Amino acid sequence: MSVRSRPLAAAAALLAAALVALLPALPAAAASGDTGWVRVAHLSPDTKQVDVTLSSLSGGTTLYKLSSVGYGAVSQYIKLPPGTYAIAMVPAGAPAGSTPVVKASVTVDAGKASTVAALGLNKDLQTHVYADDLTAPASGKSRVRVLQASTKHDTVTVKVGSQAVASDLSFAAASPYTDVSAGSQPVTLTGGGASKTSTVSLPAGSVHTLFVLDNASGGLTVSPILESSAAAVTPTGAIDTGAGGLAGAGATPALAGGLAALAGVGGLAAGGVLLRRRTASPQH
Repeated sequence: MSVRSRPLAAAAALLAAALVALLPALPAAAASGDTGWVRVAHLSPDTKQVDVTLSSLSGGTTLYKLSSVGYGAVSQYIKLPPGTYAIAMVPAGAPAGSTPVVKASVTVDAGKASTVAALGLNKDLQTHVYADDLTAPASGKSRVRVLQASTKHDTVTVKVGSQAVASDLSFAAASPYTDVSAGSQPVTLTGGGASKTSTVSLPAGSVHTLFVLDNASGGLTVSPILESSAAAVTPTGAIDTGAGGLAGAGATPALAGGLAALAGVGGLAAGGVLLRRRTASPQH
């Protein structure tokens, strides 16, 4: 290193240290990798697209933001330190300070995953938090549960192949997880005299939630959402966008990348990334 470059490097190091000191302290659990996961589902058929924010319940700092989330969309999992967080949904593009159409809180536990869902018609909108089971299925099997979000059918019955995985499941209820045959499987939905069969892919070792939704003609449709794969070690957050919404979008933190950038002379320019969130492939 030349004598001339030393002052620049020293200044960059001091700047990086100063900026890091201004960031909120991360819980010890985050440093040790002791984290949990949460995802958000928009399951209200007559609620327009929404912007979703996830914030620290104690400080109100916005940690993640998803834009223009439509009906049937399920976000990818957001990896978080244990704690309680606030989730809000406002109409897409609404000005800051607008009254949320949905407000909920969720507690993230280490090694656990949860789904926060907004369900029902707009006039009766409600939120539910569902505990997601990441336990690996039996060898050669796939594991599924059903979440009944149809507003047009009071109850639904769901079969994977010839195996019943939910019987007369009521609105907003989730069935227990059930191991089923892996592979390409017919999924039959029955409710209120309506019946619909779709073929879904259920690879061995994977865990899915089968979201039962309303289709445009008033019938039933199913959206298979992947919880985890490869022995269910980490939730993947993959989504099926057949019902509309987040085509390949998810929320991932920019914090780690921003801190790494601060180690170099370009740290000041990268510092702005720390206050933004982007959509990209999930981090494992």
